[in-house]
Amino acid sequence: MKWITVDGIREAEQTAFAQRNISSYATMCRAGVAVAREVEALGRLMGIRRAVVVCGPGNNGGDGLIVARCLKLDGFDVSLCLTRVPSKYTGDAARAWKDVHALGMSADILPSDGGWLENAWAMPTVSPRRAIVVDALLGIGARGVPCGAVASAIHWINGTAADCPVVSIDVPSGLDADTGASPGESVRADVTVTFSRPKIGFSNPAARLWLGNLIVEDVGLPADLLEPFEVMPTDHIELISRMEVRNYLRPERRLDSHKRNYGHTLVIGGCDRYPHAPIFSGLAAYRAGCGLVTLDVPESARPAAAQWVPEAIFTAGEWQPQVVSPTAEESSTEVTFDMRDYDAVVMGPGAGKLSPSRIALLHYLVRDNAAPRTVLDADALVALKQLNDRGWQADNTALRLVLTPHPGEAAQLLGVTTQEVQADRQTAARMLARHFHAIVVLKGHNTLVAAPNGRLRVCMGGNPGMATAGTGDILAGLIGGLLARGLGTEDAVNLGVYYHALAGDKAAFMVGQESLMATDIFKTLRV
Repeated sequence: MKWITVDGIREAEQTAFAQRNISSYATMCRAGVAVAREVEALGRLMGIRRAVVVCGPGNNGGDGLIVARCLKLDGFDVSLCLTRVPSKYTGDAARAWKDVHALGMSADILPSDGGWLENAWAMPTVSPRRAIVVDALLGIGARGVPCGAVASAIHWINGTAADCPVVSIDVPSGLDADTGASPGESVRADVTVTFSRPKIGFSNPAARLWLGNLIVEDVGLPADLLEPFEVMPTDHIELISRMEVRNYLRPERRLDSHKRNYGHTLVIGGCDRYPHAPIFSGLAAYRAGCGLVTLDVPESARPAAAQWVPEAIFTAGEWQPQVVSPTAEESSTEVTFDMRDYDAVVMGPGAGKLSPSRIALLHYLVRDNAAPRTVLDADALVALKQLNDRGWQADNTALRLVLTPHPGEAAQLLGVTTQEVQADRQTAARMLARHFHAIVVLKGHNTLVAAPNGRLRVCMGGNPGMATAGTGDILAGLIGGLLARGLGTEDAVNLGVYYHALAGDKAAFMVGQESLMATDIFKTLRV
């Protein structure tokens, strides 16, 4: 998904309201409903049924009033706090206040900075005490350093962050939506729900500090009005957004379908030291909706696999080639394997040093266009580097290969240092994609997905709690399962990366980032 400027979204809105008979208040209501839905989802994860909605003076405050009304109607305990006297609201915000007031809701009004500094913490209706705080202070049109009651409210919201999750509407208050800069204090959100298109300032890597998990919601503005104003940042990077990826899968399963309709994934990995890594991948492939998963794992991993993934099938033994040339140990292209049963392969999780037969299989998977689409992770990437050093060249006739390196593995593949990769992640991802003619997932903060044609996407989800053993194995298996289901290679990767990050964020809200383990992610992993 491309980005949009503040002027661009404003012009598209004005055209929609003036020429397309679209109601501006109906659009505000859709925005409020979308945010309320996210607040309620967050509340379910954390066991919270209370919200404090903090509204500013403009239409962003009007969005907040709609959120408060929706939450109240859905049974939340809602506290509403305003930084301006309600009689001064105008336009749609005034109508939103009228609807809130008609519901019998009242508000604490703190229109001065002194009121926030002296009274907010002491007021029982405002003090958060295990609540979700909704930031509806300043919208995307705000510029400069916040001042007065709004500035004090921002400071108050940030003071609650240690105990209460914060959801910002459209943009974290105080952040410049066009530049991603924070000229003064800005709200540090856990979740930001923005509308129609991501704002161009959000592409600034520094903005992630305030945005948290970025969610883009459709509020009914026609795509043909938005497209003329879509822009790209200087590094030509697009956003992986839920608005797009949720349409990749078929909307429903046929009533007469069976497991073979949803693909068969082969997971190859595991060794004595890391016997359980491929189990994470196999379980993730099933979570992706794959119909069948076969595990090629060592004997030491099978008891655990039988417990964790009882639905899985096991291979009879290590793979053996059907035809081996005299130079098989050098990975000759004459090595072939019978892979007709499989729609996708995940190779490498916990594999350790690959045996000669697995190296031959790897060579077949990356060179033969008759082979299934393949995800290479972990130790398979090390072996891929060895093949490349021997003179192997990527096959450019089909986009069948997915590489999922972390920065250290990317550095090995490129022959540079990890620090060099991290200094210019975009260039590193694009170089890998071109060289190996593969879709490359460069994992880490703001995970990147690069294609051989230079297209680059970023996932603005996930959290530091996911920096723990097993999470990469889950991602590889998730992508493999989606490939087996028949999605296009890029679509499967984008979908897998997005839902992997989303599951990690949900798990972090449940158990905290410090305590997060890979097994927690399965509790929230859904596609």
